[in-house]
Amino acid sequence: MGARKNEGMRLLTEPNSLSSSTRNHEWLGHGFYVWENNIERALDWAKNHRPNPYKEPFVIGVVYTLGNCMDLTDKHFIDLLSDDYPRFVEDLQWIGEPIPQNTNPDGSPNPRGLLRKLDCSLIEHLHAANEAFDPVNEYDTVRGAFSEGSPAYPGTQFGKKDHIQVCIRNENCVKGFFLPRKYRS
Repeated sequence: MGARKNEGMRLLTEPNSLSSSTRNHEWLGHGFYVWENNIERALDWAKNHRPNPYKEPFVIGVVYTLGNCMDLTDKHFIDLLSDDYPRFVEDLQWIGEPIPQNTNPDGSPNPRGLLRKLDCSLIEHLHAANEAFDPVNEYDTVRGAFSEGSPAYPGTQFGKKDHIQVCIRNENCVKGFFLPRKYRS
């Protein structure tokens, strides 16, 4: 996980002080975000955080379980989102709200943009429906592959910043934090 140094150290000494994101553009919905097996990408994100890069970028390791996971690398869960989309649109129309869009940071529409308001809203809609109709099987985590950055080489869709991220919704899935050996001084 990429962070400011004081945030990372706080999690090491106070592991119950997680702060989940509830921003409306988080691509996997609301929760505590971690990179899966990607220390270098976490550090790169912290160093290049927008709009303000962290002054003391820091990486800590997170031990977690996926629990009941909405794994968006699995067709079943993509189908769940696809099937929920018409209900999502109906619900928005009923309350008079526009359909959110995924955009680039400059606000221009882009389905694969960095600001994923549509994806966040649809995932949160699916969570709400699931919690209302099947509270026993609420999702603890959401996992997805994110394509990002310029092409890694000509003719490919692999991006230089591609990664897998996990959004932890149930804080009990976090078992602990540690300093990765590579970054210890």
